[in-house]
Amino acid sequence: MKKTYYAILIIALTLLVSCGSSDSNDNKILKKESSEITSTVFPNEGLVSVKKYNIPEGADSSISAELGGDGFEKIADSLGWQTNTDFTPTGDPNAVKGGTFTLSFGEYPSTLRIKGKDANSSAIWFIGGFMYESLLNLDGQTMNYSPGLATHWKIEDDLQTFWFRIDPRARWNDGNPVTSEDVLATWKLLVDEGILSPYHNQMYGTYEEPEIISKYIVKVKSKELNWRKFMYFSGLQIFPNSHLSKIDGKGYLEKYQWKTLPGTGPYVIDENKTVKGQKIVLRKRSDYWAENDKRNIGVNNFNEIDIVVIRDEILSKEKFKKGEIDFFGVSRAQWWINEFDIENPQPPFDELTRGLVQKKKIYTFSPKGIYGLAFNTRKPPFDDVRMRQAFTMLWNFDELNNTIFFKQYSKMRSAYPGSIYENKDNIKYDYNPEKANMLLDEMGWANKDSEGYRINQAGERLELDMMIDQSNERIYTPYQSSLKNSGIKLNLKIADGNTMFQAVNERRFKIIPQSWGGLFIPNPESSMHSKYADPDNTTNITGFKSDRVDELCDEYNVCFDPKRRVEIVQEIDKIFSDSVQYAYAWYSKNSFRGMYWNKFGMPKSGLSYTGDAYDIASLWWIDPEKEAIVTKGMTDKSVTMPIEPVDLDYWNILGN
Repeated sequence: MKKTYYAILIIALTLLVSCGSSDSNDNKILKKESSEITSTVFPNEGLVSVKKYNIPEGADSSISAELGGDGFEKIADSLGWQTNTDFTPTGDPNAVKGGTFTLSFGEYPSTLRIKGKDANSSAIWFIGGFMYESLLNLDGQTMNYSPGLATHWKIEDDLQTFWFRIDPRARWNDGNPVTSEDVLATWKLLVDEGILSPYHNQMYGTYEEPEIISKYIVKVKSKELNWRKFMYFSGLQIFPNSHLSKIDGKGYLEKYQWKTLPGTGPYVIDENKTVKGQKIVLRKRSDYWAENDKRNIGVNNFNEIDIVVIRDEILSKEKFKKGEIDFFGVSRAQWWINEFDIENPQPPFDELTRGLVQKKKIYTFSPKGIYGLAFNTRKPPFDDVRMRQAFTMLWNFDELNNTIFFKQYSKMRSAYPGSIYENKDNIKYDYNPEKANMLLDEMGWANKDSEGYRINQAGERLELDMMIDQSNERIYTPYQSSLKNSGIKLNLKIADGNTMFQAVNERRFKIIPQSWGGLFIPNPESSMHSKYADPDNTTNITGFKSDRVDELCDEYNVCFDPKRRVEIVQEIDKIFSDSVQYAYAWYSKNSFRGMYWNKFGMPKSGLSYTGDAYDIASLWWIDPEKEAIVTKGMTDKSVTMPIEPVDLDYWNILGN
């Protein structure tokens, strides 16, 4: 979705924000502003605006150059500030602005809040990336920072004290200026336990309260030495003090369950077109403050981004074929090989063979996350590693890969698959029912009841429920059969994404399919440190605890040697993987495998260096000539378009 700093920071730096006030006239306007978010009636097409206040452009004349006002750029270097204008934009300068892009999500988000309880979903991450901006941006290829909401920054010699100078041009979508007050207000929100987000409470509780130096300059100090602290704070999603100053964390959860705070990003939610449970519509702003900045060349091209909710994957595929959505990520290898075969699709798909629809695999350095069956190790039966080993060895990946995956995937054996952080010495748990049965016998499950299921000495049957998405029933039914052959009864319970999401957050599961987006810069502490094992709403969902991993996480945080950091993560990976917190599943080297209607232009790379399918909404654009041909071809069967190569490997991933 995050774009990409947020996908890199937590990784991630999405497009995030910051704002504030002083004693100038425009601050008086801020104080008068109502905290209520009111609906705005937008025109049906084109750019939109929610601007309420006409604050003069540029810096507040009462702020001196030394404090970030006019003339700051001329003296910044002499004061120890740094900036970066020598960066390559991710977008294509030939991109065309306008049009609508339609994509689908499998579930409507549980909230529209960008932070706090239930906000850690892919849909919210995606939406937030278009509505909010970061103080700085981080290039995933060069790892260099560049301006975002802040034009300049500096790090003191203690490596714990950070300064940011906010761009005086920056404006919230309501027209109010972005100032340092908002950085402080956001920090206060994130450390407020009322938002029910322990990870954010603890993470941002490691910073001292930000200090407002001036309207445009904010200073923050980390309480601890950690090489990622500057990166995390510069990528912090920030919200307006004018709204947050009126509520606490609990009030924030209540007030902004289905409302969004003002942002500085290029898009806003169209409340009139958005239908709860069915559709979210993002509209491009006509008065986005940074529209013409170098970093925005060739990005944010669509006037409208329609996110439709299609809970059934098969229905989503059919709607794509009808042209109701613009691209379709093909999750099933069988569809990729048979139904979307370019020469002979089965069933026939005329628009594909005529080139109106294109088939594409795009390769990037997008990190691969964990995918597999998560075990809740806090309670029986998975508090015993032998049980976790047995369940893992009864999952026959090779059979799945040969029968329904068409050999499109590789076995995952690491929490960091395919990256430099993967430990190649991890124990390899392959399909081995004989050894699994021995472990089950050893644990006291040797006897069986009249139906052939294992029972313990107390006569309790080895029976578990596992929630699954209906579209994946074909994957887990063979696993269910494999377990049955070894005397284990697994009940597959069809559930929607939100139900599963809540069950994971509240630890109401024993075993459950789970996938996580990968981090370009690993943060093992957030999902593997013992302090996150017991609280709800953290990413340590299995309850993993290891004194050694805790020690390594602490060392990793203060290690400024990149080579040693790789070694640390590799050791963590081995301890975590060998303890079988997950029955690892499979992964693919490509970052996007899907179909799209051939009306788009795209950069030569297709996606950014570390990008995935979510880049499409930001980097692609409507090509008017192609769109006209596709439109004609929908009714005129004689219309054809060139069929492009399937593989797009601009970054030479396959050669590495």
